[in-house]
Amino acid sequence: MKRRTLFIAYGILAAILLLVTAIQICRMHIPEKTYQVTEETNDPYKGLVSTIEGTTTEMLSADHWITEGGNRELFSQDEIEAFNHNNQPYVLYYSKTDSRDKKLFMNDLPEELPREAIESLINDESKSIIYERKQPLYINGEVASEDYFDDLRSLMAIDEIPETVEPVYAVCIKRCDAKTVPSEDFASEDKDEIFFNDYTSSEVMPFAGVVILHESSDMQWCYIIDGSFCGWIRKSNLAVCKDKDEWSSVCEPEDFLVVTGSEIVMDETAAPTHSSGMVLPMGTRIALSKNNSETINGRSTIAAYCVDVPYRDDAGNLGLEQTLIPVSKDVNAGFMPMTSENVLRQAFKFLGKVYGYGGTLCSNDCSGFIRQVYDCFGFDLPRNAAAIAQLSDLGSIDCSKMTSEKKRSLITEMPAGLPLYMSGHIMMYIGTEGGQPYVISSCATTIEPGHDTQDLVDAYCIFVSGMDLKRASGLTWLDDISYILWKEY
Repeated sequence: MKRRTLFIAYGILAAILLLVTAIQICRMHIPEKTYQVTEETNDPYKGLVSTIEGTTTEMLSADHWITEGGNRELFSQDEIEAFNHNNQPYVLYYSKTDSRDKKLFMNDLPEELPREAIESLINDESKSIIYERKQPLYINGEVASEDYFDDLRSLMAIDEIPETVEPVYAVCIKRCDAKTVPSEDFASEDKDEIFFNDYTSSEVMPFAGVVILHESSDMQWCYIIDGSFCGWIRKSNLAVCKDKDEWSSVCEPEDFLVVTGSEIVMDETAAPTHSSGMVLPMGTRIALSKNNSETINGRSTIAAYCVDVPYRDDAGNLGLEQTLIPVSKDVNAGFMPMTSENVLRQAFKFLGKVYGYGGTLCSNDCSGFIRQVYDCFGFDLPRNAAAIAQLSDLGSIDCSKMTSEKKRSLITEMPAGLPLYMSGHIMMYIGTEGGQPYVISSCATTIEPGHDTQDLVDAYCIFVSGMDLKRASGLTWLDDISYILWKEY
């Protein structure tokens, strides 16, 4: 009996030991984060994403900066329309006839332009590169020969411009880069440069209206005006309109969608389409169809917007293709209300994207970032950061003579989502924390707080930072701010 009791006791003890061992083994395989408190999971970037010094990963969320006043309207739609009406984009050319600079407004061009206007525009864009070089230019990593520049000059065919030129209205059918010369080459005075192409003028967005002024001698490139800048783009990216009325109806539709994601990709379709797989960046406007079919591209129109997408036909002319955009895509019917919250949410959709000089790499430089965000609300801003900064209708305040503390007091009172400018760089104010104003911007290089001016950070991306970052001069960003754009000040 005693032996049986002892046997049972040993069995129970063995079972307990096995159970304890099993529990310990299970615990060894349960990730540590299972036992972390909820507070840790509120910051999904912690330990995974780096930030500029003085910025925490919690600051990488738009929600971190949106306050109770986030619904405050920055600009009404009427104010935005008035701004666009009063600030029509233009380009400048030098008139030898009148011995002065003259403006060309893309939306109000004469029926004919003088030769000197086109010649001046082309030469102004390219003279520093192919006529007035002060040091060797590297083309795709190799020093360019004089023959190379002779070929470029021949390709531009300036001597073939007639005495008067009739503007040709066209629509860009895909995002592309406008160049200062008709070439896809990468040009730089630094052999190892990879971001700044000296041939880049600016990006041309899908479905943007442009005006063709001239063609290259090989008929592969067109010299165009796109609002506030000019440049050469591939002819294959353009669809020519019958007249200005058709051009206006496509570029400025009454009813439209606006892309509100950093970009969307058009769905693949069972039936062949021109738009299948097309990438549309933030701010793109797509006309809503006026005549909707029950089926499009072989499928029903359920849960999708019917839109008309411009394309280039075999003859190079404009065609419109009806297709569908699912309601699940990041788009909005019409312009968004311009509140602080909406602006911040749009801006943070670009956070971490690569810096794209002049719109290269399908991304943005500092002004392109501001322009694309503001496109969602209907603003038509100029290409250049300095030109944006000095727009009085945006509330431009020249603060260059103010003390840094005065600038700080002004900035911390202004609503989030408005631009700030210092020479060569425009950024967006997002809020203040610990007395430090913070911004989001697309920036190439900077110097972190407490570091020497030689310690450059090659950021080349869109990031959040305090305004205690330094410039090469040793001044902080706050010190160097010269324009605050706040219409209510």
